[in-house]
Amino acid sequence: MWWPIKKTEKRIVRFFEKGLRLIQVTLFARLHLQYSTTMEKESAGVLAAQVVNYLKGEDIELVIESTPEPLKSQIAQIKDSLPERAANAMSESRSTREVIVATLRMREVLKFMLQGEVYLQSEEHRRISGLLLPYGPEFPEEIKPERYMQMAEMYYQEHYSSR
Repeated sequence: MWWPIKKTEKRIVRFFEKGLRLIQVTLFARLHLQYSTTMEKESAGVLAAQVVNYLKGEDIELVIESTPEPLKSQIAQIKDSLPERAANAMSESRSTREVIVATLRMREVLKFMLQGEVYLQSEEHRRISGLLLPYGPEFPEEIKPERYMQMAEMYYQEHYSSR
């Protein structure tokens, strides 16, 4: 079911999208730098991008389907290693865990706000709930759009802008 997005909902979506961009860029850069020490730079970039996609709750199968060759084959080859790589990335930094949990919670709220109860039956909701299960309890506080933006900006400052 679709209905027009209200002004407040648009503001929340903008906060989420802006914060998500900061987090994606920051986490990708950090992981790419880390992976580049043990593998070819292009492969490190593909792996870092897919770990970020995995952590933000993307369906990697859909990513593979929508990606042209030769990148499609590269992603398919690393697909099975993504959960372990993602868990490693989460274990390395409390701030990474915090912004990923906040991102997943914001995504859940937005999807529910836009799709309603049907979202709770979706594969996306199950996937995101599975990602939140091990890390969510560490950060029990509710996330609000303004706080999400602050967290994203702090994460960017802490991990990316100092490079």
